[in-house]
Amino acid sequence: MKFLQRFASIRWKLTAAFMVVSLLLVLTMAAIFLGGLIFILNAPLLPTATAESARDLAGLVEDELAAPQGNIEQLIDRLHRLSSSHSIPEREGDTTVELQDDLLIVLLDREGRVIHSTRPLDLPKAQPLAALEPEPVGALVALVLAGERDPSQLGAWSQPDHHPIGVAPVFDANGELAGVLYLRLLDFPQLDVFLGALTPFVISFAIPWLIVSTGMALIYSWLVGRGFARRIARLTEASIDLSDGDLSKRIEDPSNDELGQLGRQFNAMADQLSTNLRSLRMLAERNAQLAEQAALLAAVEERNRLARELHDSVSQELFSLTLLAAAAQRTLANQPIVTATRLQEIEESARRALEETRNLIFALRPAVLDGRGLAPALRDLTAALGERQGLMIGLKIVGERHIPLEHEQALFRIVQEALANISRHSGVRAAMVTLHYHETGVTLEVCDEGRGFAPQVRRDPRAFGLQSMSERASALGGTFTLTSAPGAGTKIVVALPIADSR
Repeated sequence: MKFLQRFASIRWKLTAAFMVVSLLLVLTMAAIFLGGLIFILNAPLLPTATAESARDLAGLVEDELAAPQGNIEQLIDRLHRLSSSHSIPEREGDTTVELQDDLLIVLLDREGRVIHSTRPLDLPKAQPLAALEPEPVGALVALVLAGERDPSQLGAWSQPDHHPIGVAPVFDANGELAGVLYLRLLDFPQLDVFLGALTPFVISFAIPWLIVSTGMALIYSWLVGRGFARRIARLTEASIDLSDGDLSKRIEDPSNDELGQLGRQFNAMADQLSTNLRSLRMLAERNAQLAEQAALLAAVEERNRLARELHDSVSQELFSLTLLAAAAQRTLANQPIVTATRLQEIEESARRALEETRNLIFALRPAVLDGRGLAPALRDLTAALGERQGLMIGLKIVGERHIPLEHEQALFRIVQEALANISRHSGVRAAMVTLHYHETGVTLEVCDEGRGFAPQVRRDPRAFGLQSMSERASALGGTFTLTSAPGAGTKIVVALPIADSR
């Protein structure tokens, strides 16, 4: 298996690609050669050349006929010598015409009948040539007799032998048409013969070519593919290290090709990731600092609220106790009845201070923290306030279920603050709390029918209960709405979204 994996490397893939390209090159050259051969064997080039040769031989025949001593016997002998010799003089000069023994020459009269041929046994005299030779001999002879002189129109491939044939007119001394000269190349190689001869040639050429190309491919893969493989291996190793979290790896590749550009892009990406990681670490540290500051601010806010509660309730009651005790001390000797009244007032003030202190202790330990959920905590809160402060609080909960702890804590604190405000400022001893769970979040309403107030009027900066409720809702992405008017009561509505309400 490892042996096969070695051949899966890019070096051997380049070698295989080089060999495939070489093989395709050989096949392409063979296809081009074969296509050219087929074209030549089917194009009118050879038949036209045969017709031109027939025209040249017809000129020799015309010269023989035009000679004063010329006669038919000499013409026949001349044709025999033409068909059996390898070279003959062309007219009177030194130019020669090369003729093959397999060339068929036939002289026809003006009726298309055989006068003489180089194969008298196959083509008897006085017989129509069209009946003895393959098509389209008859059509070509008819064209000559009709006056056609263009060699390109007087040549063709015979059917079915596929031999090049050609005809030419023969004129007498007066320029009149005396007959027709017909040529056909006998034993012309057929296409299957060419293909049969081509196959050994292609094999004898392709095998050495493949051997040479294989050696060249090995050299190419060693010189070029080895360098590519090493560069890609460095990129792969650096990518693995980067995926494992090691951002210190860099690619040293100064080349300007695609791999060099990829290496530089990898380095830029690693630098950017390092910068982003440092930024994320700084951001995490900053978030931790902000969370710590937020916790400190929450603690300060809670201390301020407790200070306000102590100042508005317990502190006032203790101050009253001090005044009442001083007054009782002054009247103790002379006015015992007044002193008794002062002592009764001291007892009531001390009881109220104790009640306020208990309320503060209860606020410091909300029932929501015991893990039972917001709804049971609100039930306990309303019951406790009814017992200790005489408040008549109606509680309505729709679709009760558990929500995130931070939402429950915020809503519980808002209800605490709202009911404390009602107890202190509304002038009534009744309130209504509605908690509605829905698909996307939860909605809280706390309302009373007390004296109300004008929200737009600037309030005492130390009275930050409403601001605290608004900030708690905003911290969780919710909204806080206050509706109030003098003599028309007060209503607050808090809506908190919950991303996963199930």
